[in-house]
Amino acid sequence: MADLTPMRKQYKEMKAQYPDCILFFRLGDFYEMFDEDAVEASRELGLALTTRDRGKPAEEQTPMCGVPYHAAQQYAGRLLQKGYKIAVCEQTEDPAKAKGLVSRGVVRILTPGTVTEESMLDQGVSNYICAVAYFGAAGAAAFCDVTTGEFYLASYRSDPRTHVENDIAAFHPRETVLSDSAVADAGLVELLSQRLGCSLVRRDSLFAEQGAEETVLSQFRAQSPAELGLDGDREGLRVCAALLRYIADTQRTDISHINKLELVQAMRRMELDLHTQNSLELVRNQRSGDKRGSLLWVLDHTETPMGARTLRAWVQSPLLSLAEIRRRQNAVRELAEDTVRRSELRVALHGMGDLQRLAPRTIYQGANGRDLLAIAGVCERLPQITALLNDSRSALLGEAAGLDTLSDICALIEGAIDPKAPLSIRDGGVLLPGYSEEVDRLRSIHDNAAGLIAELEARERERTGIKKLRVGYNKVFGYYIDIPASAGAVELPEEYVRRQTLANSERYFTTELKALEAEISTASVRVCELEYELFCRIRGQVGKAFERIQTVAETLAQLDALASLAEAAVRNGYVCPEVDASGVIDIRAGRHPVVELMQREQRFVPNDTFMNTLDDRLAIITGPNMA
Repeated sequence: MADLTPMRKQYKEMKAQYPDCILFFRLGDFYEMFDEDAVEASRELGLALTTRDRGKPAEEQTPMCGVPYHAAQQYAGRLLQKGYKIAVCEQTEDPAKAKGLVSRGVVRILTPGTVTEESMLDQGVSNYICAVAYFGAAGAAAFCDVTTGEFYLASYRSDPRTHVENDIAAFHPRETVLSDSAVADAGLVELLSQRLGCSLVRRDSLFAEQGAEETVLSQFRAQSPAELGLDGDREGLRVCAALLRYIADTQRTDISHINKLELVQAMRRMELDLHTQNSLELVRNQRSGDKRGSLLWVLDHTETPMGARTLRAWVQSPLLSLAEIRRRQNAVRELAEDTVRRSELRVALHGMGDLQRLAPRTIYQGANGRDLLAIAGVCERLPQITALLNDSRSALLGEAAGLDTLSDICALIEGAIDPKAPLSIRDGGVLLPGYSEEVDRLRSIHDNAAGLIAELEARERERTGIKKLRVGYNKVFGYYIDIPASAGAVELPEEYVRRQTLANSERYFTTELKALEAEISTASVRVCELEYELFCRIRGQVGKAFERIQTVAETLAQLDALASLAEAAVRNGYVCPEVDASGVIDIRAGRHPVVELMQREQRFVPNDTFMNTLDDRLAIITGPNMA
């Protein structure tokens, strides 16, 4: 690399550290890509491929292409959709203060399963990343949605391959980290890469047992594995640790919002394999893969993205506990029977910000002013929602009535953040007037520079008695006081220091003028820096309440899903089934929810079904609906 320029050498060194990523290399207002990265990105993104070496033979030219930094999310999202990983290399020092080449470093790695930017996500679908490993006859899989902090572990003592595939079908991860033992399972690899379109990462070293327990206990703030339900589960600890290590390596920021570990086995949900889910068309139809024509399409009347994700999870993993089923039924029945309450609840939820994904951004410092305002917007509606649920009869709705209204968080944000805050938090304009005296003073200097100079000019005219005295400016000397020769021999104040003698005037400066010049020239930078500092402090205060906000978000998501089921029941005339453990299915005048809605132009003919676990184990269903 001896013949390379310092910048190209820096790029090559950085690329060598991240050979499996497309390197977004920050150069001024662009992220540039070079060599094979440029060729690949130009093909996938439709960018023009160019070079700086036009004087050289074609084989010696360096391919390059770039994207504007302000539009980088859009381009990165398209690459992630295609399964690529992106290493974001930023300038780590101020170019104005750098001596020689600006220092750069990779600040984050974007991958399909760890991306947190809203523009790159499907709002109504969870974005899971998974880790899988086999240990002889045992195995484990961990799942995490980095955008919300959800983290699940499934450990298997026997037949791990079947169980892993079933859980993967339920969580449908976008990216999976595999141990060498998992890579050797051709069926698993085929399921992930071919049938689910999941991005695969082979990283056996992440599953090392050394330090695994410490990593997991530290992340979930537990004293022992038993506290997490992992007593004796060495396999589960290693897989959890592997996933946490990978997330930490890609995010390179605080991931303390991942703070609760849930065991899949303890959730008492029905385990459905991928074939069953596809055949039942639970969340997508088999013909096009779209939501339309699925059970979820019939049931989804949610008003928020977090409610949509919760309902989707309920449909894909039905409850097995009779007690939990009845709790949910009672809440849905109460909302279905009370049209006014259900309607007002859905109005209160409509258009609400995605609190489940907004709250974690306050932890990993991704939240901007508008994100905080969206959190405050949710908080404003909480008193109305709790009031609607005050006299609820069902347990689930009654528990939600005691929701934390986060009034302190709402007051903090609304008292500090300007409703017109820009997207960037580094360019000023984020804080309300009156929040900080110093910010207001600096803004006044920046916005009223001409007025301040005019005031000083008026004072100096009065003080010296020179009516034609003026304050001017040029790029060489800055601000100056101009005394015309026509003023004659006038005794000037002692603090006037001669700066320049011209044919028709003398130019001076004073300590006051130089101080004002310094303030004017630096006010815009200083106000932006101060606003950024104060905003980070406010965001940190909101982040300290993350667990409270997280609890509220989960409750709101559940309320939205319950109200959606009640709305579907009312619109379609559904009745509440009696669920028991008798082993008997007895349906009178049953209607297929999807078929009925898909063939609206024809009358649906109801069918009876009777089955049990003894004599009537088979039902042959025929008739016009089966055509």
